[in-house]
Amino acid sequence: MKTQSKRFEIIADQFLLQLQHLRTFFQLLADELYYTGQYLIKKRGIYPGEIGKQFFFMAYKSFPIVCLITFLVGVTISLTSAAQLKLFGADIYLSWFVGIAMLRELVPLMTGVILAGKIGASVTAEISTMKVLDEIDALKTMGIIPEKFLMVPRLIAITLAVPLLVAIADFVGIFGGVMVGRYFSGIPPESFIREMLNIVSLKDFFIGLVKTMIFGWAIIISSGFKGFFVKKGAEEVGRATTESVVLSISLIILLDCVFAFFLYF
Repeated sequence: MKTQSKRFEIIADQFLLQLQHLRTFFQLLADELYYTGQYLIKKRGIYPGEIGKQFFFMAYKSFPIVCLITFLVGVTISLTSAAQLKLFGADIYLSWFVGIAMLRELVPLMTGVILAGKIGASVTAEISTMKVLDEIDALKTMGIIPEKFLMVPRLIAITLAVPLLVAIADFVGIFGGVMVGRYFSGIPPESFIREMLNIVSLKDFFIGLVKTMIFGWAIIISSGFKGFFVKKGAEEVGRATTESVVLSISLIILLDCVFAFFLYF
């Protein structure tokens, strides 16, 4: 009986702890939205050069890996689809599938996962290291709000970087589909593009853009959440960074499921 009671207490404690973490996460999200809106209105409290620095890191430094991955994904999904469509003599519809899949689903999802592994890990490692070295406390001593000073530039930078990355990733991913259509299905590039434009519209592009934007915000908030509440010790920095990437990718998948429910049902 005592053993069962002890197990129940452990489960209850873990449940309450997770609820506390959830509450803290949403509290941080609300604070960041408030601080970002406050900065955009008053243009004070943030060093503008930090926004440019973060934008350079998030956009330019992420450009090669995003292009490579989305191109390979475009080629892979096109090869898989072309093989099935050829069985029914519907090769020309490859452009429809590639256009919708890349713009609405694959580019936002893959870009979000890449940013979670690259940017999310970096932000968490930086903030958690500052926390462990008491630099966060030093900012508070100087009258600076760390959540505003450190997070707002990153939120603004990811908001500016995502449209560029999504536009480039869409182009590169579709280009991979065009190459597969040309060399494996015998579809001329002009026919591929013309057929794709019959079914794809700007609405599809903006759906993918909005999804990726929300994924980017989720990554930054998750990274800050794990960074600000890290425990003392170098080992905890590594653990927080790993947990940040896992949390970010989990949120991306969850949000993608929510989007799918509202878009297709």
